[in-house]
Amino acid sequence: MSQIKELDDQITEALDRLRAALDARDAADAADGPDPRERIAALEGEKAELVNELELLQAKRDKDVAALDDLIAQLKPLIQEVGDA
Repeated sequence: MSQIKELDDQITEALDRLRAALDARDAADAADGPDPRERIAALEGEKAELVNELELLQAKRDKDVAALDDLIAQLKPLIQEVGDA
């Protein structure tokens, strides 16, 4: 009977160590942050948003440059008139 009690105690201790190890692993996983695949997906989504914003800014820049070119073309004759006067 004492051997059974000894084995039962050893099994109980082993199970306690396993539970503690699993709890420690879960705590370490939680401390590491989100799953790397989730982080990659989030970063790819952010990248897509930034690419869209960049495209919009480039289109706005091109429009602004065209407007400046028009203004310069309008000012050139006026500057020449002032210079000739």
